[in-house]
Amino acid sequence: MAQWFSVSVRRRAIFAVFFVLVPSMGMADEKLATLVKQAEQFQLGWDAAQNGELEKAGDIWQALSKEAIEVPELNRALQNNLAVLLIKQKQYPEAEVLLDSALKADIQVATTLSNLNQLYAYEAQKTYKKVFSQATGVTTPSGKFLYFDVKQSALPAEYVSIKLPEFSPEEAFLYQPETQEIIDVKGLLEQWRVAWSNQNIQAYLSFYHSKEFIPKDGLRYSIWEESRHRSLKRPKFIKIEFEDVQIVQLDKNLVRARFLQKYESNLFKDDVYKMVLWQLDGSQWKIVQEIVAGEKS
Repeated sequence: MAQWFSVSVRRRAIFAVFFVLVPSMGMADEKLATLVKQAEQFQLGWDAAQNGELEKAGDIWQALSKEAIEVPELNRALQNNLAVLLIKQKQYPEAEVLLDSALKADIQVATTLSNLNQLYAYEAQKTYKKVFSQATGVTTPSGKFLYFDVKQSALPAEYVSIKLPEFSPEEAFLYQPETQEIIDVKGLLEQWRVAWSNQNIQAYLSFYHSKEFIPKDGLRYSIWEESRHRSLKRPKFIKIEFEDVQIVQLDKNLVRARFLQKYESNLFKDDVYKMVLWQLDGSQWKIVQEIVAGEKS
């Protein structure tokens, strides 16, 4: 009886809030009733999640996600929270899909991006586990639930769903704030490019971490260094340009740069996509991995 009373009071409270929010919109009773029911369903899932009943929360939110939801804040929170449940089950690829979908919104995007960045950082840390084995270890994603407060929601005019551009996982990083670490690495990336173009071998090699750098094909650093001497000194000229540069901070001590590298000399010419991983060593950023991700088609 007490539980029924609690749900009944909550339903009336939510119903009243919608009338306050839209007193002059002439919304049909059926439409209003649907919105009230969806808000109530979300709240039931939220209560279950807060009580540690994640399976129950998942069932409630999964059922709600199959309905046509016209309140953007509710849809964002719902997709985010379903993704968090997947994160807690270590179903990371499935969680990425839901979080990427949630990026179409902007009001709650900060928390959503934080959860998504945890997944990307986790995958990156696994890829560069040699680096992390001597650093902080791999951080397992945890996720953070979003709460939908009907009192703060903004109902779209005439209840038309808002269509925003879709973002790929990589494009989502463009929304990451430009930290001081990113600014520092951006400057070093340009200095590295200039040293390479000028065939200044000592300046060029100074950007690499002599102990942590992972050469291609498992070469020892000393052998790789000798090969770079030949590669930089043999051509009569070297011209290098970077395009489509994307720099992402993966960790307080790790920054990744991705770009299209256009290389030209009297001996060779190619355009490749490259990834360069920078690690903070004391007060200096050094390259610890350099990978060709593919050729430009």
